[in-house]
Amino acid sequence: MGRTILIGMACYKLTIAGFVCGMVLGGPFSSLASGVDGGQPVAPGISAPLQKYLARTARRTLRDSILGREAYAASYVPAGLASVHGEAVVRLWQDGYLRATGVGGPGPVDYCVTQAASVAASALKRSSASISAAEVSQMSLEIEIAGAPVLIEFGGDWTAAGALSHLIEPGVHGVIVTGKSKGRRVYPSELIWRGFELHEALEGIAQAAQIDPKKIEDIELERFATVHWVQKRSGADTLQLDRGMVYQREEVVSLRGVSRAIDELLEYSLYRQRRDGRFSYEFRPGADAYSEKDHLLRQLFATSAVSFCAKETKRDAALAAADLSLAYHRRGLAAFSGVDGAAFLATADQGNPLGATALFCIALADHPQREKYAAVREQLVLGILSLQRESGMFLTAFPPSVTLNEQDFFPGEALLALAKEYEISHSAEILGAFDRALGFYRDYFRANRSPAFLAWQVHAFSLMALETDRQDFADFVFELTDHIAGAQLTSSNCEWRELFGAVRFGQQEQAGAATAVYLSAVCDAVLVARKFGDGERASRYLEVVRGGTRFVMQLQFRPSEGFFAKSPRDVVGGVRTSPSLNRLRIDHAFHGLIGLLKARRVLFSS
Repeated sequence: MGRTILIGMACYKLTIAGFVCGMVLGGPFSSLASGVDGGQPVAPGISAPLQKYLARTARRTLRDSILGREAYAASYVPAGLASVHGEAVVRLWQDGYLRATGVGGPGPVDYCVTQAASVAASALKRSSASISAAEVSQMSLEIEIAGAPVLIEFGGDWTAAGALSHLIEPGVHGVIVTGKSKGRRVYPSELIWRGFELHEALEGIAQAAQIDPKKIEDIELERFATVHWVQKRSGADTLQLDRGMVYQREEVVSLRGVSRAIDELLEYSLYRQRRDGRFSYEFRPGADAYSEKDHLLRQLFATSAVSFCAKETKRDAALAAADLSLAYHRRGLAAFSGVDGAAFLATADQGNPLGATALFCIALADHPQREKYAAVREQLVLGILSLQRESGMFLTAFPPSVTLNEQDFFPGEALLALAKEYEISHSAEILGAFDRALGFYRDYFRANRSPAFLAWQVHAFSLMALETDRQDFADFVFELTDHIAGAQLTSSNCEWRELFGAVRFGQQEQAGAATAVYLSAVCDAVLVARKFGDGERASRYLEVVRGGTRFVMQLQFRPSEGFFAKSPRDVVGGVRTSPSLNRLRIDHAFHGLIGLLKARRVLFSS
């Protein structure tokens, strides 16, 4: 039946150099791994009752091994498992620590699970002589069953970022790499709990197996699909995991469900604020560590977002967080030499991007007590207006830097800052800036079709359309929003139910947290369609909002999914970068918050 190889015990050291994935064999994997040239890999079909049966089988095998009893033998095997074959991985988790791993098979799935559980039990006893059956019964049990692999046609360096993105679906497909004398595999679940991207895992395989990824003739690649579930403790129900997540049905998009998600996400986001007012940038559950990286513009977006949340939720904690964050960034205010009364937000590197000033201005405008910042906003608005040229285009940095780069992001952010000021003052100068910008940026979009351009421009022109009743502003909003709507994944263009509702432009892009950005924009467009009497668009956009809301809620970490997190407080409630990439950035959390707050308003306004 092939060999059973132990692939893990105790805690992994989460580094690329030390990344040893899956099985390590001296020759061919098995008859299962002989492969078929092309075709789609198929995950074994195992229903929820059968998953629970296999979990019970694994638990009893573990118990009897720990107690030194004769190996557990099931008295019967359900008919539904009779024809199911594969290879099994069994993992035991305790407080976020991987205590043991076993692999079984290939063969009948009940045999594979028993074999894998026996290996895991042996590993557990070696690592802890005093382990008890009662303690093991309270551990989380993770089971993954792999189906037969199929060959991958490839060329070039298969470890490069994006090289296999059209062939490997992250979190769904595992990969087998076979060199001249060794073979290694990585299971979909390993990418999820380690927090690695596919190319990082493949690079780790190449290093560990001493395989040169450029010598294509010496390598065979295969992919396979798995069915994956977890049981939190003995006797509990099993939870099927799609890309490591419990699938969220459409019914979660209710007033109660969305409100609960908002509350959890707001609490999580405020928890991430530091004493100085900034927010911790990124947390990686697999490494149980916060990143040392930071990103000024995303910090300023978080500042604008927490001001918006304070206004929308009327929570004292959100208001206090907004004040603290504004106080930190306000230290960067600088006079704009040569423009009387104007100011901008200077940055330490003297890059002085337009986006930094715009986001800070948005934060001041959205603050619940915005009147106390009126003088500062006036200075910033003058600075922003001074960067617009007669053509309508914006320079994208303040002196001493002078650049036209970042036309996708910064002008949209600047226009939104101006629109929010127009909402307060109805300034003729700001309206003139929008008249100039409309022609330039409409032509720019039609020439480039950049996804990064869409959301900020929709936000800005939606607000101006609502304030001015201008049909040309509304038409631009509809043109951009129709483009967003056309990129949404549904049952008609995507086979993965957990991705339904995501907005993704092109196969190379992963469906992920960016959907919250587009969700927020489409919510604004719903209000414009309603005001301008376009019932068909309003109805169509609402369906986009409903799907996008489900997907953003899908990305939120739930306690049941955090069995591999050593510190659940740093995970639960946060928003994943993508369904299979467990990195929690603060800007993703706040984009999710704004998207859900706006969605609640347009979906349940009555």
